[in-house]
Amino acid sequence: MYEAVTPLKNAPDFICTPLAGALGAEVVGIDVSDPLDSASVAALKAAFLEHKVLAIRDQSLAPASLLAFSRHWGDVHFYPYMTGLPDQPEVFEIVTAPDAKRVFGNRWHSDQMYDPKPVNATVLYAKELPPAGGDTIFANLESAYEALSDGMKGMLAGLRIHCDGGDTSRYGGKSRAEWYAEGGMEQKLNTAADSPRIAIHPLIRTHPETGRKCLFLGDQVLRFDELTTAESQPLLDQLMMHLKRPEFTCRIRWEPGTLVIWDNRCTCHYAIADYAGHTRRMHRVTIAGDVPF
Repeated sequence: MYEAVTPLKNAPDFICTPLAGALGAEVVGIDVSDPLDSASVAALKAAFLEHKVLAIRDQSLAPASLLAFSRHWGDVHFYPYMTGLPDQPEVFEIVTAPDAKRVFGNRWHSDQMYDPKPVNATVLYAKELPPAGGDTIFANLESAYEALSDGMKGMLAGLRIHCDGGDTSRYGGKSRAEWYAEGGMEQKLNTAADSPRIAIHPLIRTHPETGRKCLFLGDQVLRFDELTTAESQPLLDQLMMHLKRPEFTCRIRWEPGTLVIWDNRCTCHYAIADYAGHTRRMHRVTIAGDVPF
């Protein structure tokens, strides 16, 4: 039985096992396609806040069931650059074709940092997987912050990051349409939304539920506010190298039917591109967030 951060009466009998010292846990013994009672939802949310990444194994979810589960975590956020499934537009399909030149999410990032209200959580469900590979690595941005010296924390306090969804430098100067085409997802591009989206956030973000601070960073950060890109790059590079240290990470090995939900407010992640010649098909829902502080 899962022992939540705050003990729960009548806690459900699913098993939650940590995957690494920094973050991540595997959950077995629960079927989220069935309607969840309040005790199960409360226990899952407690585990989510404690471990930040939950890999819920052995699920069989139609898009409607995936959406119903996701709504326990808040209102749905529509990804601006991609169209959803025709009969379930809140659910987005991410497909890597066998001949794809690029893999979606193959950079260290937190989802939708270019939005004034970045998503709180992301829910990702494995529909079709390569025979090996395609894992996702997560980093605990709270641990990364806490490991900094007091002097560095003081220097970073008050800095704000300039995030740009339209910046093409991370695509090698190619447009988003060209980048999607290289990944085999050009048919999913929402061309009406292919315009710059810019947001400015605090570099040191406070989690609204736990009060813990983190380094809020990812590849969508172009520069520090009021500094040029060239002036910002050395410190950004140093901080990105720091947060990727192995002791801050966990690795999720996908299995058919695995459902992963992660806290986008205090983690970043990286999809490994090591399965050329094979298909990887995932269904994703993102949960609306709040203004970072």
